[in-house]
Amino acid sequence: MLPGENIRSTADRWVENHLHRPYLALHVRRGDFVAYARKDTTPELENVGRTINALVKEHQFKSVFVATDATKDEKVALSQISPIVTFFRYDLGHPGVNALVEQWVCAVGDHFVGTKTSRFSLNIQEERDLIGFPSNKTWNHFCKEETHRTCEKQNWYTFEKSPIRVLKYGHLLEQESSKDSVPKPRKLLDEL
Repeated sequence: MLPGENIRSTADRWVENHLHRPYLALHVRRGDFVAYARKDTTPELENVGRTINALVKEHQFKSVFVATDATKDEKVALSQISPIVTFFRYDLGHPGVNALVEQWVCAVGDHFVGTKTSRFSLNIQEERDLIGFPSNKTWNHFCKEETHRTCEKQNWYTFEKSPIRVLKYGHLLEQESSKDSVPKPRKLLDEL
């Protein structure tokens, strides 16, 4: 589902003012996933931290954005992992609006890692697919046991390039991308 223009422009301005490219975008689901719903697949926070450090070192990310439902203490712990970890800390008046802004920040990140079986992560991955990001920079999730890499999950459906997204974004990928290149989404509004 393509977020409205106001959501996208808010997210784009936030990225421009708070993150530096290339940036790693993450969805770190905590709450009920850790407590009871997905205990078998959700990694401990320490494993998430080790994975973040490994990815930053490997890809030389300049910023790390974390979309999460973590507690304040968990956010402090994640912030202590690396000085380049940041969160969206604004109240836009409704939690759903905040969630959509965070999803868009993740959707246009240079690399994305999500939480296994999370619908929030899946929405981001589907949007990235429709935008045209390479699968190896999109369909990843945190592994329960592994602490130095991500686990790639198979995309259950191959998306065709969306005509509406071509109209909205222009041609993000004028030429075929290699596995190592990342499309650079252009600004969606002239005033950004």
